[in-house]
Amino acid sequence: MNPSDWFEGIDRLRQRQGTAMERLGLGPHVTPSHVVLILPGLRLRCYGAGRPHCPPLLIVPAPIKRWYIWDLSPERSVVRKALAQGFGVYVIEWSAPPRAGGTLGLADYAGPMIDACADVIARLSACRQVFLCGHSLGGILATLYSAWRQERVAALALFEAPVNFNTVARVLRRGAGAALLASVPPDRARRIPGSVLSAIFANAAPGAFYAAPGIDLLASAVSPRHLATHLRVQRWALDELPMARLLFDEVVALLFAQNSFIRGELVLGGTRLAAHQVTAPLLTLYRPISSLAPPDTVLGFHNAAGSVHKVLLPYLGDVGVALQHVAPLVGDSAHLYVWPRVLDWLAQLSPVPRLLH
Repeated sequence: MNPSDWFEGIDRLRQRQGTAMERLGLGPHVTPSHVVLILPGLRLRCYGAGRPHCPPLLIVPAPIKRWYIWDLSPERSVVRKALAQGFGVYVIEWSAPPRAGGTLGLADYAGPMIDACADVIARLSACRQVFLCGHSLGGILATLYSAWRQERVAALALFEAPVNFNTVARVLRRGAGAALLASVPPDRARRIPGSVLSAIFANAAPGAFYAAPGIDLLASAVSPRHLATHLRVQRWALDELPMARLLFDEVVALLFAQNSFIRGELVLGGTRLAAHQVTAPLLTLYRPISSLAPPDTVLGFHNAAGSVHKVLLPYLGDVGVALQHVAPLVGDSAHLYVWPRVLDWLAQLSPVPRLLH
């Protein structure tokens, strides 16, 4: 059997496991929304347009997992917190790329695909700019878009987003071992199964994917509330998306291996992009101890960005999150302390509505 076909079978098995967990009441409890844009590879969800002429939030999840980690349950929802503060909220729901979608690459995901979402939001909100929020690989895409379309981004907020890969080439080589790379389809038009991507990341950071969830499960067992969130995150982790082959190749070669964005050598769609071209107000959350987004991968970009207004938020993590990498989105202290500060920061950047006399 072709290794890729085997991993696609694993994808289907993991999806069935996730469905079984949902039947036990461990699925997401998402906020009502409606789809306002459909493109190959994405849907744009609108949760509320917010105040006219005020930049709404455009949330960019990682394109290898489902969007609802930002809206896991009523008490663990970044979406609901932003809506309660009066923001318009839109979330990109990345969908599986077309089976023949080998031509969708980094330039598409970080450029026209996000730009099309911003165009729709501009029509609905009467505002040409958005507050861009991104996590992990979604944060990388949001960063590249901010460099490409400076005039469309009112502020950029990044959460565990590794953008500077100057010191992690060795980790990448260890993670993308020969046996795993052999599972990548040789046909460049085929998609990369989600379980291949998960295996690569788990091989690079086994503690984060194997040991830490078990420890967190034990710590969560004494609290029904923490245990429920832990299990919902575990269900989310089973909900993988395949990745377009070209996007995979370009992320690995251009970003991870060559660190071309930080070096000022990344060319997407004929445009050269560099960190200093990110000029929007910048908020960066990082964890001092993180194997998936080590501090230098986060702080290296934060320091290199051209933004005049910068805010740096250290965050230690939480109990009851299964994977500390997503703790900024679902953790107790994140929702008690981090997100109120993030939303207050964005509110201060919002234009003050003028009163009519």
